[in-house]
Amino acid sequence: MITMMRPFLNMDMETSPLGGMSLGFIEFVNRAGLEYLSLDGGRVDPFAMRDLSALVLSLRNSRIDTISYVERISAEQNRIMNANRPIYPTGGGNSPWGNPPAPVNGVPVSPAAPPVFGGTPNMSGNQPVAPNAPAGNGKSPFSQQGGTQQNDQTPQKMPEPELTLDDQLEKLEELTGLGAVKEDLHSLINLIRVRKMREDRGMPQTAMSLHMAFMGNPGTGKTTVARILAGIYKCLGVLSKGQLVEVDRSGLVAGFVGQTAQMTKKVVESAIGGVLFIDEAYSLTSNTGKGDFGQEAVNTLLIEMENHRDDLIVIVAGYTDLMNEFLDSNPGLRSRFNKMINFEDYTAEELVEIFGSMCKKSGMTATDEARDEVLRYFDERVKAHLKTFANARDIRNFFEKAITNQANRLASIPSPTNDQLITLTIDDVKSVELN
Repeated sequence: MITMMRPFLNMDMETSPLGGMSLGFIEFVNRAGLEYLSLDGGRVDPFAMRDLSALVLSLRNSRIDTISYVERISAEQNRIMNANRPIYPTGGGNSPWGNPPAPVNGVPVSPAAPPVFGGTPNMSGNQPVAPNAPAGNGKSPFSQQGGTQQNDQTPQKMPEPELTLDDQLEKLEELTGLGAVKEDLHSLINLIRVRKMREDRGMPQTAMSLHMAFMGNPGTGKTTVARILAGIYKCLGVLSKGQLVEVDRSGLVAGFVGQTAQMTKKVVESAIGGVLFIDEAYSLTSNTGKGDFGQEAVNTLLIEMENHRDDLIVIVAGYTDLMNEFLDSNPGLRSRFNKMINFEDYTAEELVEIFGSMCKKSGMTATDEARDEVLRYFDERVKAHLKTFANARDIRNFFEKAITNQANRLASIPSPTNDQLITLTIDDVKSVELN
């Protein structure tokens, strides 16, 4: 599906502002899937609905990641081109050296020798010497070919700056809501800091497990918090790398004897030095019938957690009730995952705040009427306690549908203004419907 979306995404990125064809494709996949799942008398298999939601979320995340990557590469190419651009003296004409000197008393003045940018003076009179040009390569960034300048340098992707502990803690505080989660994590961070002080001073201390269980409904920020926590643990010296490896049952369980253990070991190896985040971990033990190897994955995981206990943290996540059943399914699970973090559902006000953050990040703005309508819609949705309610995922779906509605509305305007292109109105949000 991601491959099928690529042509639409490529066309989107060739337009300015960014087009909406890839969003339309995702919406088509979502609607087609819902219609297919509703054929059987209106009854919907919750696991099939979960798989469809995962597919749509994967498409949206792939779209966002691709756009972000292209924007970073474009910015880096512009930076390199600007850095390598020669600095010419002021003047006009076709020469990089400016206009010729003005005659003095009607007598032409010979032009001064071209300036040298450092290194050996160029005696040929044809080309300036490039600043800090490497000697002996026979090439110059000023060499002309077909009347255009050629640059042999290939842009390199610059590594992102490493975040400090204060940066990571600020990211945690900037998350909307999650008051109880932040309080629990701050207590845990303080505990680790004090333990580190004792360790540095040679004081004895008891062993402590940092593996955790994140419990809550979909879209409550579990994965986001896990990613920030991995960075915090690296800054505190608990982990050596601080990466987050996200996986679910499909990434751990195979269909034949012996393959599951190998798959699980490979995933664990990729997470050493960071955090292994297992979403919907309860699915590993929900089917213990013949031919199911979920328990093999659990047993292998427990062994690998012990083998790499000094540089690996595992976080299991899922619905609260199902996660309690998962932890009770094996005597070794609850003792290792003895820290439970509960993620409450977002309120309607918090969801509107997230909506505003999405608008800001996308360079959009919403009118007061539009925000009031979003609040009204989600106030009713939260109070309805729908099984399909997905918290922040719902607000993301809502936002993307509103963007599509705006694109359809502006398509009939020959030349929309800048304000129209970045503004969501009540008409854009009022017709949005979620499952």
